Amino acid sequence: MKLKINKGRENKFYVSLMAFVIISFLIIFTSKLWMYDDNPIKQTPFNKDILGLEQTTLILKKWHYNPEKGFMEVFLETRHTGSDNVRPTFAFAAKASKTLESYPVKIIYQKDNQFVLHISEVPQNYTVIGLFVKEIRDQKILESEARDKLFAEKGAVDPSATLDLPQPKEKIIVGDYRKISADKTLKEMAQVVYEEEFIALEIEQIVKKINTLEKEQIPLQDDIIASIQNEMKQLESELVYKTEDEKQEVRLQLVKKKTAIENVNEKKEQYKNRLLEMQNKKKKLQEKIEMIRSGGMKKDAAEDESV
Repeated sequence: MKLKINKGRENKFYVSLMAFVIISFLIIFTSKLWMYDDNPIKQTPFNKDILGLEQTTLILKKWHYNPEKGFMEVFLETRHTGSDNVRPTFAFAAKASKTLESYPVKIIYQKDNQFVLHISEVPQNYTVIGLFVKEIRDQKILESEARDKLFAEKGAVDPSATLDLPQPKEKIIVGDYRKISADKTLKEMAQVVYEEEFIALEIEQIVKKINTLEKEQIPLQDDIIASIQNEMKQLESELVYKTEDEKQEVRLQLVKKKTAIENVNEKKEQYKNRLLEMQNKKKKLQEKIEMIRSGGMKKDAAEDESV
């Protein structure tokens, strides 16, 4: 009887232990979903210029994560802003912020200045990821700069002299789990899909600019003009109660306010021109997407005919 009681207690102990382990794992791996995190958000801003390299300005366009497959997808643009005649190339690496654990990075799409990167083997309990972007400048340009520096310092350069070339500059783009979108459908796509996605992201930013112009900046100029006109009416209504000297002062104020209205109208016209430019750009990009899609459809049709 004692043996049965002991076995029963032992079974309850193991069941309790297993339940504790399972609950602990659930807490650890889902804590990001329900626990409040008051640590400062470290995310590198999207759609903003990222400085820090010698020849290149970086722009982070998009950062998503597939928790089921454990990989991230990063859309990145580079803009050549330096004086090198040969554009630099880039190398990428990724690490966890605290553990410094490295994650493999693969370039799955590259066209002109656009990159799509996949960071794999990322655990679900990640918090902050650092994407290291290394700018590799042309070797000949670096050698030329080093020789020019030696010549400026010493007045002559030994052709056989060992040149002190600078190490490549590196910039870390930071991804914070609170700003990285989870997407369980994320997978590697055809190259044309990424091309379309970059255009769609650009259209998205243009739409935001259009909305700002239409709903904020242009109406604000109208409000400013209305306020100035009300002030002018108030000043004009007071003229009858003024002395000649005071009237002269009021007239000067009215002239200044009229000039202010002209300046605001000029600014309003600039905003309108900017709006028209953005609308045209949006239209051109939409046409470009349609052209890419129609080209893909023709290609698919040609492949079907050849089968």
